[in-house]
Amino acid sequence: MSFIYLASPYSHPNPGVMMERYLRVRTATAFLLRNRVWTYSPIVHCHELALAHQLPTGAEYWEEYNHAMLGRARELFVLQLPGWEESKGIKGEMDFAKRKKIPICMMKHVEADEYSFLDEDGFEFGVDDI
Repeated sequence: MSFIYLASPYSHPNPGVMMERYLRVRTATAFLLRNRVWTYSPIVHCHELALAHQLPTGAEYWEEYNHAMLGRARELFVLQLPGWEESKGIKGEMDFAKRKKIPICMMKHVEADEYSFLDEDGFEFGVDDI
């Protein structure tokens, strides 16, 4: 069984921004799982661990771990939250996916419990097409 790796921005000097990013990717992960799209989100998986056990929150610390997980995924989805384009972690994940020829799709929150998806060729698709 394969899974989607869901990348999203996280690190920020303001802990409130980091919490908001975590909550938004948690909601997106729940949306995908509810639609039976098996998804791994490093932020959802590691946020609580990092807080509870004083682990670093920067992309540099998690890079090796994230690449190990991404290397086993069938696709990389990038959740386009504010800050995604500046995220060093997402840039590293996208570069890794390109080197490993892992398809990259963009995921954007549209409204309420609705998301849009865009593949590398610019084709928009729905959750039922995943």
